[in-house]
Amino acid sequence: MIRSDDDPLTWVMLLDQLSEAHTHLGELIAEIERDSQIDESDAMVQLGHIYGHLNRFWHGRKITDGNMDALYTDESSSFPDDVILT
Repeated sequence: MIRSDDDPLTWVMLLDQLSEAHTHLGELIAEIERDSQIDESDAMVQLGHIYGHLNRFWHGRKITDGNMDALYTDESSSFPDDVILT
């Protein structure tokens, strides 16, 4: 379990990643609604950015003491191998 009281700096980092993913997803939805079309290349780039935030959130739960450098690595940005999609 992740608790804000145990490691407040990491907690803020994790919430920031979710907030950023939420913001960018909202922007993508607004763009698609505004243009009445989906530009696949642009959507792919934007989804990659959103996934990066979600992946850093997921991997960040294992980072202690708010170590920002550990959050921004290729490994932390990659799709998790401990998540099962069904």
